[in-house]
Amino acid sequence: MTAYSAIKTLLMPPGIIILMLLAAFFLVRGVLGRVLLFGAASLLALMSVPVVAMLLMAPLEPYPPLDVRAPLPSQPQAILVLGAGLYHDAPEYQRDTIDGFSLQRSRYAAWLHRATGLPIYVSGGAVTAGEPAVGEAMARVLREEFQVPVAGVESNSRTSWENAAFSKPMLERAGVSRVLLVSSAWHLPRAMEAFERAGVAVVPAPTGFITGPGWQDTLALADWLPSAAAFNISYYAVHEHLGRVWYQVRQWVSGAPRLAPAAD
Repeated sequence: MTAYSAIKTLLMPPGIIILMLLAAFFLVRGVLGRVLLFGAASLLALMSVPVVAMLLMAPLEPYPPLDVRAPLPSQPQAILVLGAGLYHDAPEYQRDTIDGFSLQRSRYAAWLHRATGLPIYVSGGAVTAGEPAVGEAMARVLREEFQVPVAGVESNSRTSWENAAFSKPMLERAGVSRVLLVSSAWHLPRAMEAFERAGVAVVPAPTGFITGPGWQDTLALADWLPSAAAFNISYYAVHEHLGRVWYQVRQWVSGAPRLAPAAD
């Protein structure tokens, strides 16, 4: 990385924001103001450093990618892909469609279907009231754009907890007792826990890896400088860590996921 690239990185957000907060720390008067500024600058800086982002994310990606050239573990009977979100009012498509994470998961589900011949089931409802169901949008993309059949759609769940609770009866009606569970690699631990607590047998089928074996061995200067991409990774990592804690508390309080209204 050249000196020019390093300077440019520091002058682009979030680098410039961190520098401004540090400058404000020396200009502001009062202990409380300085403490708040220092805390904000430190948190923003840490979450924006790629090395920190990867350290936060690495524990969330424990499952290795599937090797479809070898016999699949535990003999799954179907593929269940979990929705993420929507790309609203997409002008190029003249309608709502699926967001990047949902597309990534759908693509992998289609690839697994072609590699294994297993049927695809989709789970995902509307994130907020009045929106289309993510599962229906994913099913449409799988059928129309990836040209693969969809055996069933669960379109009422709003959270990973509800994915598990509401997918279980759909799978039971189809005689499916074990599935390949497709989701983002960093989201799978929380999803796996929810499905196992709901009594659904699942085999992890991660996609969209952010870390990988030996990532520490390829670090460069750029990995120690703040970037917006690293902050985004940190955001999802913190969200998942907190989500796993919340689901554990919820398990203690209300038991396993069941077919009932739930909130994240």
